[in-house]
Amino acid sequence: MPELEFEFEVFCGKCGAGLCQNCTEGKTTRRGMPFISVDPCEKCLDEARTEGYEQRRNEEEDDD
Repeated sequence: MPELEFEFEVFCGKCGAGLCQNCTEGKTTRRGMPFISVDPCEKCLDEARTEGYEQRRNEEEDDD
């Protein structure tokens, strides 16, 4: 299988933050295929936590 070597930048699809520091590259254990793993953007994670907290709080208020 041919291999390509190139550089690229990675950005969050939601907010556009740069994610190059959140990337890990390597090779799969079984087949030895290259892969890239990208951790979520901290800004979007914080936003999701806030949304989840507010949603739960609203649900509790509706139950009262």
